[in-house]
Amino acid sequence: MIDEDKMEYLFESLKDKDPHVRVFTINSIVDNKNRDLAVPELIKLLFDDSPVVRSRAAWALGKIKDLTAFDNLIQALNDEEGDVRKNVIRSLGEMMAFDAIPYLVSMFEDESWEVRAEVAVVLEYIGWNPKNREEQTYQLIARGKWEELEKLENINAEIFLKFLKDDDRETRSKIAWLLGEIGEKKYTQSLFDLFMTDGFQDVKENSSIALGKIGGKKALDLLLVSLHDEDWYVRKCAATALGYIKERTSIPALQSLVKDDNTFVSRSAEEALKRIEENSN
Repeated sequence: MIDEDKMEYLFESLKDKDPHVRVFTINSIVDNKNRDLAVPELIKLLFDDSPVVRSRAAWALGKIKDLTAFDNLIQALNDEEGDVRKNVIRSLGEMMAFDAIPYLVSMFEDESWEVRAEVAVVLEYIGWNPKNREEQTYQLIARGKWEELEKLENINAEIFLKFLKDDDRETRSKIAWLLGEIGEKKYTQSLFDLFMTDGFQDVKENSSIALGKIGGKKALDLLLVSLHDEDWYVRKCAATALGYIKERTSIPALQSLVKDDNTFVSRSAEEALKRIEENSN
């Protein structure tokens, strides 16, 4: 049984082979009146073999708020585990570590949406404001403020491209939608690749509609080819997107698709043909 009032026993318990014991001990240290004495030991645990222990150590350092851990926390921002990075960011915020701001801003490009969201919360908490349009763009992506992003002027849409491969489904879907609203033809291939490879229907739908809104010969040709895909949902989305482009050259292919065995596909083809005809009148 751990004597939680004696730090030397807690320090000894931090060496236990069981990571759950080490985590339990970290919790006990945070509740101890002499917890400041544990900062050097907790810093060591930022680089523990167990990601659960590393994450809890980062959390504990934020509760103690000892800035001597600053450099080590900055180093831990590169941890391979998203949960560790998230707790490091939170702790830097609890410390009001203003010197960490440049490092935190760079974390807006993190692969984990949860980490990016934590960065946005912490930066807002310590009073940071974007100093340029690029930082504002990253901040809004992290906060999921898609409608506000759409309203931004002079936006560098190149920032969006990396997020088409994001692990988060909603991010991929919304970024595809945004690129369609921006309407630059140079994003056609990236959107088509997402449309054809993503496993989620909402992402396929938004990327295909974006292609339709962007239009142009390349989008038209790619969508015509995808009308023959074995995946019925690809055919359905491609037909809908062609209805946005409204090019009469797609009429024969869409007329053939009206006979598709899948009702959703045939209806989408009919609706696309109706859009094209209405545009011609």
